Amino acid sequence: MRKRVSYVLFISLLASFSLARIASAQQSPFVDDRTFTVLDNELSGDIAKDNLAILTRFHRPGGSGGFHQAAEFIMQKAKEYGLEGIHLIRQKSDSPSWTPKHSQLWMVEPEEIKLADNMEVAVSLADYSRPADVRAELIDVGAGDRDSDYDGKDVKGKIVLAYGPPTAVMREAVWERGAVGIVSYYSTRLNPLTDSADQIAWSRVPATPGPDGQEPTFAFMISPRMGLWLRGRLSGEPNRSIFGTGQPQKPEKIVLHAIVNSEFAPQPWMEMIEYVIAGSEIHDQDIVLTAHLQEEKFSANDDGSGCMNLLEIARALTHLIETGKLPRPRRDIRFWWTTEIASEYRYFADHPEEREQILVNINQDMVGANQSQDSRVQHITRTPYSLPSFLSDVVESITELVILGNSAFLSVRQAQHIARGTNFSRPILSRLGTRDRYNAMVVPYFDSTDHLVFCDSIIGIPGVTLTNWPDEYIHSSDDDLWNIDATQLKRNAFIVAASALAIANAGDRDIPRLAAEVYGRACERIGRDGRTALHLIESSAPQERAEAYKTAHHLIHQAVIREQKAVRSIAVLATDGQPESLIEQFVQSLAEQERKWMNLLDEFYRQVSGGAAPPSLALTERERQLAGRVPRKIGTVGEYLQAVRRIRPVPALHPIMRFEILNFVDGRNSYLDIFRAVQAESLSVGEYYYGHVSLDAVEEFLNHAVEAGAIAVGERQ
Repeated sequence: MRKRVSYVLFISLLASFSLARIASAQQSPFVDDRTFTVLDNELSGDIAKDNLAILTRFHRPGGSGGFHQAAEFIMQKAKEYGLEGIHLIRQKSDSPSWTPKHSQLWMVEPEEIKLADNMEVAVSLADYSRPADVRAELIDVGAGDRDSDYDGKDVKGKIVLAYGPPTAVMREAVWERGAVGIVSYYSTRLNPLTDSADQIAWSRVPATPGPDGQEPTFAFMISPRMGLWLRGRLSGEPNRSIFGTGQPQKPEKIVLHAIVNSEFAPQPWMEMIEYVIAGSEIHDQDIVLTAHLQEEKFSANDDGSGCMNLLEIARALTHLIETGKLPRPRRDIRFWWTTEIASEYRYFADHPEEREQILVNINQDMVGANQSQDSRVQHITRTPYSLPSFLSDVVESITELVILGNSAFLSVRQAQHIARGTNFSRPILSRLGTRDRYNAMVVPYFDSTDHLVFCDSIIGIPGVTLTNWPDEYIHSSDDDLWNIDATQLKRNAFIVAASALAIANAGDRDIPRLAAEVYGRACERIGRDGRTALHLIESSAPQERAEAYKTAHHLIHQAVIREQKAVRSIAVLATDGQPESLIEQFVQSLAEQERKWMNLLDEFYRQVSGGAAPPSLALTERERQLAGRVPRKIGTVGEYLQAVRRIRPVPALHPIMRFEILNFVDGRNSYLDIFRAVQAESLSVGEYYYGHVSLDAVEEFLNHAVEAGAIAVGERQ
């Protein structure tokens, strides 16, 4: 039995902890000075970038020969570093395994010009392009993704030039009208004709036949500049010619020769790599660090940077433990290099018991951006509102340490609290990297990378990610080494390594420190939601004020529920699995805050309504009906995930809100409870971020989930 921490002792601990934070600038309670120094000295953004230079040589779509070569490279480097036990996990894939071979696109009439070669630029051939050797006339179809683009044009047996999404162009040009292939200058950039005129996008054609068995063909990808040049020659309109000589004066007939070599594996497969630093005591609360290996050639930032940072963290921590500079962590730390999202879903579908083995996930996806280019910001997410966790606050605290220690402040310089030769108080720099500030911010949950699998409620593991945005180089020929900064690699690696160590080593004596941090930040978040609630009432029209009051009331209530769960999440770190008494005291304190906020809402309503009493919170007839409908997930992990794919989306809902609706399905929450939870999440974060949430849309989406076989609905008892 461990000792209970008394309330008096807790207050003294909290007071001394608070004074310590005030006395020492740019500190985190989760990184002591010794750990900071040891990690700063050992972690190397330069080593990570050197390894990244090799990784970018491999064109690595999931399940391809290039992916396997990249995996073998990581395994080889890991063994050189002495990372014993690193191994490859072969997995079944739901997507075809496709490997491109040498492919070229030539103009053969009216002159001979090589237009594309995937040995020169790997992304010149769209993924899943089928083998071909054809000569055909080129026809301009504009975007090529709408019926109207083909008015008066016969594309049968021709190759089309288009700037729409290749998958949509394949449907319209090839499947519907008999074209034999596509030349695409598609781009997802904001201003492709100015900022990214020579960028070649990474894209794909359909991986499987069309709804009526139509076979896909191929697509060659070219730059917007080349696309406009070809379009100009076809139309005869003046254009900025960058190939050939002179300007065409009349429309030209262009004939292309497309040579595509590629192959599909008989059985779809994918791979992930695992390495484990074994803990000294606890082997059923693993910290899993992830990055995804599959991407196009180059893809230095997305996600070569995360993969090489993961390798560098594994190397550094292993070395520090073996040399005695760091103690062996109490819990296991696992490293996964994955096929993005698919590997984790497949892993948990194959090994559902592993959900109970893993405590938290920290993901790295795009962590090497040179931030002076394209105004890129390093975003560090919190967990979604459906899964509150101490993880968010630990990572946020350590992130703030790095932000404040690597930003310039005039008053800090005046106080001479800066490191020699820098403007920073606690610089983390690479020898060959920039000396730029760390432009980063902690943001509400977003998905689109590996941590989303862990946060999916069918898995139920808190996960966060480090992902930079915006990025005008992602998924293109421009995502190369020139836009990578070794300093930013090191700073992000520091955050991940320090966070992993803090959680891996946490125990009973760390409960007060964690509780103080989570509770303090919880109070700040409830305060922000309270401010939003007051503004909802004040800004509403008189005829809408009663409804605004109800929404404000539910916003505060959901905030307190969320933060109580965050505080209680700390209890899992206690040795005997029971929460410390002070955790429950914090939970009760949050309940008291809710009562105070509700009283304040009542008084505020009276003030802005000329003394009118607050409206009743009684349910409407429709709300009573929805409060009686309680959904629950059905099927195994694999069966549930397959059913989720069949759910028809509701366009009025942001994709993350659809994700969260399903996450709040737990067999206890009713339709009405789920609506209030996701509405509060959107209002708390801001509708600009998650969009508007209506009761109608939530009910419709849940009904779609029932139709898809993902959930079943019972009556509340």
